[in-house]
Amino acid sequence: MPSKRGTKTLPPFLLNEVDHLGRTIAPEVLSVAREIGPRAVAHAANLIGDPAVAVTCLEEAAASVSAAIEEKQRTGAPAVRDVSAYLFRTFIHLIDKAKRKEMGFEDAVQQHGQTQPTLTEEGRAETAVLINEIMAACDQVSREIILLRLLDRSWDEIGKHLGISPYAAETRYRKALDRARKTLRIQK
Repeated sequence: MPSKRGTKTLPPFLLNEVDHLGRTIAPEVLSVAREIGPRAVAHAANLIGDPAVAVTCLEEAAASVSAAIEEKQRTGAPAVRDVSAYLFRTFIHLIDKAKRKEMGFEDAVQQHGQTQPTLTEEGRAETAVLINEIMAACDQVSREIILLRLLDRSWDEIGKHLGISPYAAETRYRKALDRARKTLRIQK
């Protein structure tokens, strides 16, 4: 008798075709958003505690990415190579912004205050491009490990979150960074 264990199908991840600001989401971006949505929203809900805000952020990120892709096509700029990585990074940026908005002023100053240098607009843009390139060089699980590490999560927490050993999480992290260095020709 065949096992029924792996036959349960999950309901489709529903996402609006426009964000809360009324901006349209391109069909190809919407498809990618629906693909990464369940894991991304679950991860973000753990960070901010509200899955509804996480879904809103995913819709907003998808609309922003759609607008960026359209702008690149219109101006003849190089196309986005990995829509999934670009969308995920934009989403995490919005989640971080939502999380900071919920923090009190003192908490925000204490966490981000004098320890972080102030970047110019050009510096922020260059940093964002570099981060997107690095994230594009990684698979989805490695991107998640990197982002969790950037959020100061321990290897034990990351391993537990992903259902792997802390050693496996750290090893995967180091291999992902090595691949990104090679792809981007960055010296150690």
